[in-house]
Amino acid sequence: MKKHLSIVFLIFIFLTTLFLHDAFSQTSTQFNLPDNALTRIGKGRLSEVKYSTDGSMMAVVSSIGVWLYNTQTYEEMALLTEDTQNVFGAAFSPNGQTLASANGDGAIHLWNTSTGELQDTLIGHTDTATTVAFSGNGQMLASGSADGSIRLWDMLTNDYLRTLDGHFDAVTSVAFSATGATLASCSLDTSVQLWDTDTGEQLHVLTEHEDAVYSVAFSPNEGTLASASRDGTIRLWFTAFGILKQTLPDHEGTVLSVTYSPNGNTIASGSADGTILLWDAVSGRPQQVLTGHTNVVRSVAFNASGGTIASAGADGTVRLWDAVFGGQRQTITGYNDYMLGIAYHTTDSNVVATGGSDTNINLWNTSTGELQRTLIGHTDWVWSIAFSPDGTKIASGSDDGTVRLWDASTGDPIRTYTGHTDWVWNIAFSPDGTKIASGSQDGTIRLWDTVYHEELHTLRGHTSAVLSVAFSSDGKTVASGSADDTIQLWDTESGDPIKTLVGHEDYVRSVAFSPNGDILASGSDDGTIRLWDTFFGVELDILTGHTNWIWSIAFSHDGDTLASGSSDNTVRLWDTISGQHLQTLTGHTSTVLSVAFSPTGNTIASSSADGTALIWNYTPSSTTYATVNFSPSVTESPAIGWYLTLSLNITDAVNIAGYQATIRYDPTALRYFESSNSIFLPSGAFVVPPVRGDNTITVAATSLNEESSGSGTLANLTFQVVAPKASLLTISNVRLTDKSGQVYYARVESGQITAPSLQYGDINGDGSVNIQDLTLVASNFTQEGDNLADVNGDGIVDIIDLTLVAAAMANSAAAPTYWIPNLETTLTKSQVEKWLTEAQRLTLTDPVFQRGILVLQQLLASFTPKKTTLLPNYPNPFNPETWIPYQLAEAADVTLRIYTADGQLIRTLTLGHQTAGIYQNRDRAAHWDGKNQRGETVASGIYYYTLKADKFTATRKMLILK
Repeated sequence: MKKHLSIVFLIFIFLTTLFLHDAFSQTSTQFNLPDNALTRIGKGRLSEVKYSTDGSMMAVVSSIGVWLYNTQTYEEMALLTEDTQNVFGAAFSPNGQTLASANGDGAIHLWNTSTGELQDTLIGHTDTATTVAFSGNGQMLASGSADGSIRLWDMLTNDYLRTLDGHFDAVTSVAFSATGATLASCSLDTSVQLWDTDTGEQLHVLTEHEDAVYSVAFSPNEGTLASASRDGTIRLWFTAFGILKQTLPDHEGTVLSVTYSPNGNTIASGSADGTILLWDAVSGRPQQVLTGHTNVVRSVAFNASGGTIASAGADGTVRLWDAVFGGQRQTITGYNDYMLGIAYHTTDSNVVATGGSDTNINLWNTSTGELQRTLIGHTDWVWSIAFSPDGTKIASGSDDGTVRLWDASTGDPIRTYTGHTDWVWNIAFSPDGTKIASGSQDGTIRLWDTVYHEELHTLRGHTSAVLSVAFSSDGKTVASGSADDTIQLWDTESGDPIKTLVGHEDYVRSVAFSPNGDILASGSDDGTIRLWDTFFGVELDILTGHTNWIWSIAFSHDGDTLASGSSDNTVRLWDTISGQHLQTLTGHTSTVLSVAFSPTGNTIASSSADGTALIWNYTPSSTTYATVNFSPSVTESPAIGWYLTLSLNITDAVNIAGYQATIRYDPTALRYFESSNSIFLPSGAFVVPPVRGDNTITVAATSLNEESSGSGTLANLTFQVVAPKASLLTISNVRLTDKSGQVYYARVESGQITAPSLQYGDINGDGSVNIQDLTLVASNFTQEGDNLADVNGDGIVDIIDLTLVAAAMANSAAAPTYWIPNLETTLTKSQVEKWLTEAQRLTLTDPVFQRGILVLQQLLASFTPKKTTLLPNYPNPFNPETWIPYQLAEAADVTLRIYTADGQLIRTLTLGHQTAGIYQNRDRAAHWDGKNQRGETVASGIYYYTLKADKFTATRKMLILK
């Protein structure tokens, strides 16, 4: 068995509940369907085959129950299934009226074979019940268990008789001698043991086998016992003395089953080598080899006359053989081992594709459960299947390490993609069908071009196997879930990682994007489903309820429902808006490995390790929700420093008295400024002060006595632009309340800010290339990664970017003057000198770059005014301080004197020796704090200020207004 499933489903198989013996009018796909199931695909995974004593019935134990066949026609009569427990073994009572089955929960079920009704349940084992056998007179039943015990039951009263303890590992098979006086048992502990059924005394312990023993059978005369083992041998024992009589060694693999013909002349054995051997019971010589099974033979049985042998194999077939001549008479099909992946045809709800342990891809009719086509080509288990968006192609991923592309209408192979070095766990088509993503045990994700059939990217970053992949609705992002417990988001165009989502505490086996791409769902071995904000990578909700690993998740087409499949054998449905559990679909008897919604949205398909797929009826939830969104929903980003106000709106609201919502924004694009409650709630509503986080703002308000319905605006939020680029605002944690405090949930829609159409070099997005853009580039020097200031896109902001912006200034139709009074960031002559020196040092000859150097030279020249000038103060009027700017054409000793309107000197500002240049911004201009020479604040009124710079003198007027 594959090592990557051995932990999940090591045991053989199971049962569910019954239905009609009079079900001849039904096809087997309809027998005893679970509640809400419409169709069953497959009959389960084969485990054991048994004939009734009179030979009129054959029981086939499969993962979903015990199938009863009429041996005249070998057609199914009924499926005996009572619950979702595994069934590991079965036995007919001598009169054929009762069938006992051994269940995974340790219980023994007793069935009426005529009616199919469950008659009784025998409880006592503390672990899986693995095997059952009736005594020859039918008055006693023996059951063996993984708890290492054998229990004897009185079949007249169905009472417990005694426990036989002696094995120290799971008991795998029990058999009564013809008289019922002796019971044989075998175990994984490598021993065969003989017991006195009257006293419970252990008679003999037979220990010649070198490995686990799987099957025991008495000869009809009771003199010999045969046992079959993992050591590849059948051993024959003298039962009276408990000694080895003979060893039959001819199988080439584990021997799983052994039985005697009714006359005792022949022994039949089934092996992992795929063969059935018929032996002369006296000489021990092999007489015939029956070949035809393509996989392990798990069970063999003679019919009552001894003329027919039935065999059950891991290839999904029950084969009927001529016991005398060895020819194959009939093959019963429809059984499957593991059904691993399932996918609906994207345009036809009547078709699903499944992949399985048989290495094939099978296409099925969802209404009838009939097999339509088989695609053959993979050489190992097929874990994942997907139809292209237009339904014309099928992609598959396999343990053979390949991804294969098929023609969906003909089944013909189109292309095999190779490159992975280990199992391929999961594959997905992009929304336009031009790409396939594949995740592998080798720890990589590969992107394949389905048009030119090339590998586009190999995505590396996970530290363990990649178990799941999914494309976003716009195809720009791939999500991957890994055995390293993380989820990673990748850019499909560049192949670069975007972000890593951390929160799960075990393997992430499944990821799925919501239809609008805003939410990513993930399912994990930690038993949780988590919902994530795909833009910001934050966890929004955790859905709990499954009690074991989660293998698969899928969104409904409207995104309001999520389906999940788990190792707890259930499919669960969840409301993605409220996070509440809606429904549990039970009927599978082993791990649910894959789930999918039909294109019409009214059915769900699930595939399971029990070897079946179920088609379930699905009715979307009737719950109605209000919608909370932004207005405008899409807006272009203003320039850096500008303000942007958005309304938080609600529609379809009913009886709302209060609200709470968390808005998340990109702090590299926006800075939160303020928010205010709007008019939707009744007047007098109490507004909770906004709660700020690193990139979140939570707003809330409530009205204590009144309610509002319909549509309106809950709040207004204002942001300042940090960078004019594309970003999203998302809404989460929305809670609406009525006046009684009842909480309601709401559907949310994100807001989109688009990047403006920027002129080359317009870093701040104000519509022109100017000094402000130069300073923005300079302030980002040495920054790496995505940055608006990285003009040439080489991954780092440096002098080349600044020089290119300078060159763009020469092309700008609205190149501004050097000084802008309200600009917080201005330049100095030394800064420009440094930039020019660095640019010239590069010796680049590109004309655009050289034009940038010329602009920097002109800018440097502008720092030396042609004449000395006293400029107007700012602000003016002012209270209590002002700045007095000036320009010096040459170096000078500078003094500034301030006079009252009647000419009295009240303050002298000695500025000292100043070099030629422009002294205009607040860091360089003269500053007067509105006080006289004694430190007293002066009164309102007109004042004069005089600048003296060597021989230059100039006076201007200013106003203090308090």
